[in-house]
Amino acid sequence: MTLIALALSLTLVKAQTSTVTIDFETFTLSPNTAYSNTNSVAFSTSSVSFQYQWHTSFNYWSGGFSYTNKYDSAAIVTSTPGLYGVKPFKGYNNSNTYVIAQDKGIVNLSAPSTTVDGFYITNSTYAYKAIRHGDSFARKFGDTTGTGSGTTIAQGSYPDFFKVTVKGYKNGSLKTDSVPFYLADYRFSNNAQDYVISNWQWVNTTILGDVDSIKFYIYTSDNGSFGPNTPLFFGIDNFTVKYSTAGIGELNSVSKAKLYPNPIINDLIINNPAQR
Repeated sequence: MTLIALALSLTLVKAQTSTVTIDFETFTLSPNTAYSNTNSVAFSTSSVSFQYQWHTSFNYWSGGFSYTNKYDSAAIVTSTPGLYGVKPFKGYNNSNTYVIAQDKGIVNLSAPSTTVDGFYITNSTYAYKAIRHGDSFARKFGDTTGTGSGTTIAQGSYPDFFKVTVKGYKNGSLKTDSVPFYLADYRFSNNAQDYVISNWQWVNTTILGDVDSIKFYIYTSDNGSFGPNTPLFFGIDNFTVKYSTAGIGELNSVSKAKLYPNPIINDLIINNPAQR
């Protein structure tokens, strides 16, 4: 056995990682538009695929994600907001493009080993308006009219919430951990602590570990006989993933190793002073 052959046989496998932030700015859009595909084709970048669903019978975007630069006024209060706006007006750090997500949207990751570090999240103007002011379907959060006002719960103190929970999957199996984030929380005993998110906030999802897909679930306390009344939409930006790949590490000390006997008969003894 030669020293070169030994060096090849003793090389070490070392994990290499790379982090990629998807800010959606590379997707091409005309001004004031959003991604739309009547064939329900997902959009992808950097080994990450964002599901998109189009309802062919009624011709509308029925699920998943859409990147957009359609802005609503940041001060929107009573007018009917557009489907694609976010409360901060533009993307994270005032960027031009962000994503609107719906309930049960799925993100697929095709790399062999991937961790989702996290992403920025905010309320859509559609949901924000319904939570703060109510509309023809949704109740203003905290409002107890018809839910115990003046009896069991004081007016304005109903414990409403609007929450996104991120769940991870690997090879079709649900991971143990999940990540909840409250886009609105009125469950505090002190009403002054109630809040609705109006800016971009970071969600850390590293606890999910190695995943090949994640799924977003939206929960609200305002539900009727036909399901949730709060619009189930929210904004995402700067989706960040970490890829792990196997690399080859060098065994730098192999040149100092002593090999005997030479030639080899039955056993090879390696005496490497660098390992002491």
